[in-house]
Amino acid sequence: MRKILSLLIILLLLSCKSSFDKDSANVEIEVDNRKQDSLAIELIELFGSDQIARRNNRIFLGLDSINFKVLVNFVKKNGFPNEELLGKKYMKIEAVKAVSASVLLHNPHRLVNEKEYLHLFLDEVEKGNMSREFLATVLDKYYWVRRDEYGNRKVLYGTQFGKPCKKYRKESDSVRAIIGLKPLPDSLFIDCK
Repeated sequence: MRKILSLLIILLLLSCKSSFDKDSANVEIEVDNRKQDSLAIELIELFGSDQIARRNNRIFLGLDSINFKVLVNFVKKNGFPNEELLGKKYMKIEAVKAVSASVLLHNPHRLVNEKEYLHLFLDEVEKGNMSREFLATVLDKYYWVRRDEYGNRKVLYGTQFGKPCKKYRKESDSVRAIIGLKPLPDSLFIDCK
């Protein structure tokens, strides 16, 4: 019995020794993992709040505004949620992956009407944390809900929300240039009244 106990103590000491011999990279990895865990939980909670707003129309607008501010504060503190920040493990979780798009697509007016927010997210584009195309999609959502005097949707960026009318060519070129996108080719414009 004594030999077994001695052997266990030696094995325990050896395992402790080997963990002390490891370089500080492992400690950094553990700290990074804890930070990623914490950030992912924050984003999952935000996604839950955003989805609750979709189910209850009475609190919808106020909650969208609060959620936008929460996302803005997250981005200011940590950067735009992406794989580099959160790791592959968390970016596979739908709530983590979709929260930024969900919150921003429910608040495109904030980026169009409040330039500080456009600049915040444009800075994230410049840092490589967010794509220009995604930013264009968020901005196009703002215009997509608006119609011109003939009933045409007034999209300007040419995203999944549709193609801009030819009569908005100059405006489209201008707003795309602001976020660093080239003008659309003629083939991506449509004839409108």
